[in-house]
Amino acid sequence: MRIETYFVINGQPTIYKNPGACLLYGIDLTDWLAEAGTTLESATADATGVVKKGDALIIGNVVCAWIEGLDEQPGAVNKCVFEFNGTDGKSLDSRTIYFKKRPG
Repeated sequence: MRIETYFVINGQPTIYKNPGACLLYGIDLTDWLAEAGTTLESATADATGVVKKGDALIIGNVVCAWIEGLDEQPGAVNKCVFEFNGTDGKSLDSRTIYFKKRPG
């Protein structure tokens, strides 16, 4: 899996995205899992502005989802919120990826 570079824009982890692309985007949770002393049990993803295709996936220590499209209206919020929990039954957290149109 190719890991896209995130930029922090207004305090938000953001990826530049081509509106026509449908790609697998995700978050590597290796550090979080090691700190919690657990492994991933399940994950969900909820998209706004972009379209999530199918269910969230767990690939090793990465939670991810296929994302396509991009709402290009001024002020539109494009994001995907990943929620996940560990096999220990107590570790639960979430992360959000924001998307902006890839420049020219």
